[in-house]
This record gives sequence, C-alpha cells and structure tokens, in this order.
Amino acid sequence: MGLDHRDYEILLALSVHALEQDGSASSWPALVRTLRAHLGAEAVTLTEIGRERGRPLAWAPDGVGAGRVRELSRQSIRSGNPLIGHYREARDPVPRTAEDLTGSAGWRDSPARSVAREHFGAEHVLGVPCALPSGRAGVLRGCVVYSRTRFSPAHRAFVRRAQPLLAAVDAHERAMARVRERAGQDAPVRAREYGLTPRELAVLTLLGEALPAKAIATRLGVSVRTVHKHLQNLYRKLGTKDRMETALRAQAWGLLRPGLPHR
Repeated sequence: MGLDHRDYEILLALSVHALEQDGSASSWPALVRTLRAHLGAEAVTLTEIGRERGRPLAWAPDGVGAGRVRELSRQSIRSGNPLIGHYREARDPVPRTAEDLTGSAGWRDSPARSVAREHFGAEHVLGVPCALPSGRAGVLRGCVVYSRTRFSPAHRAFVRRAQPLLAAVDAHERAMARVRERAGQDAPVRAREYGLTPRELAVLTLLGEALPAKAIATRLGVSVRTVHKHLQNLYRKLGTKDRMETALRAQAWGLLRPGLPHR
C-alpha cells in the first residue's frame, strides 16, 4: 500500500524539524508527539535499552510522567517483550508488531501484553528501530507505538517509510552531541555566524577526527555522496580547498577545538 499526500507532508515536516536542530534541544519529543497523533495511538515511547535496563528518552502523551515510563521500560524487559529480543538478536531494521513475532495467540497470552494493557490500555504494540546494537553488549534504541486497535496496512506502510528517517534523526542527534563534546558548547553558535548548518557542523567535527567520507556517512546514516556534498559546502563557506586546510581554519575560528586530529 502506498502513502497518501498527508503521509508525505508528515514525513517532510519530521525531516525538516530534525535536521534544523543544532543539538541544544532534542527533536524527539516533537517527533513522538507527531507520530502518536498521525497514527492515532494511545502512546509512543523512545527508549534506549542495554542488556539489563532501559532508559526512556522521549514519550507522548506529555502528561505521562517519567517515572511511569521508566517503570514501563523495566517491566517490558522483565516480561520478555518480543520486540526487544527480536531487534537485539536479529538486527532487523523493519518495523514489526509483537504479533508478527509471536503470532496472535502467543501475544494474547504473553506477560508483555499485560504490561502494555496496564500502562496504556493497549492491545497491540509496534516496534520501530532507530539504532540497532553493533554487538551483544551494544545499545538498542527504538520507538514503540501502543494502540488499542490493530495497526492498519496504511499505518504500517507509513512507519516503514518513516523508519529510515527516524534512524537518521538518531544518528544526527548523536553526531550533534559529539559536536558539543569535541568542539565545545558554543560551536553551534559560531557555526551559525559562518553560515554553517547543523548537519555541516556535524560533518566538520567528524572530518576533524580524520574520519574518511565513508566512515562519516556511516556515523550520520547518509550516503557517501551526501557527505561529499556537505564537504564541498564547507570548503565554499570556509574558503578552503581540502580537508586539512578546512580543519585548521575551523580550529582557528573556534569551530573545532585545537589539537583534534586531522589529515
């Protein structure tokens, strides 16, 4: 099933909102609110899950307290929620419902379903992975959509299209956190003074760490071609010709901290 005009409007709005963020505030609260409203769901949560514990990062509706969402994460892990086990072990980027993984009868009789009903009155849950673990000890981040009714084919088509976008948002937010860690808290302000976008600043920071274009693309969840486009924009805006000159000028102008590796 294809997407309708409204679906594409929502995806475009999510993209623009996320990529305009400079790291001073997370874009996730607005994104999960939009997902919940568009899907007509009871709730949407974004959680980071390690081997033994979960850490909620954003959720909707806003009226749900942080303590309640933390308890939901704890109980979901303890009850063996099938979405957690699947995305940790299979490293599958495709959005799936719990019933896809266990069958209708298996989900109906599961402790995890009881947890979803207790917290949100939800009969059905849909997982949308944002970052899959790189190894058994790695961290899983993803959204879970809670609904009283079954997810329609249209809703499932929408989240399949939205998943790469959400993965890109996750990569962008982690890159901007690294910008503030490596370049300093005022780097986004300085970047705006020189006409750099948040995405270009993220590329610049990774360039300053001597990462090749392919590695930068992997970190940001974009294509190598897109990285080269950002690099060309950086050369033009900073008046430089290559990676080394760009890194040195960025250090001189306070966009990168002195002493970062470059080549």
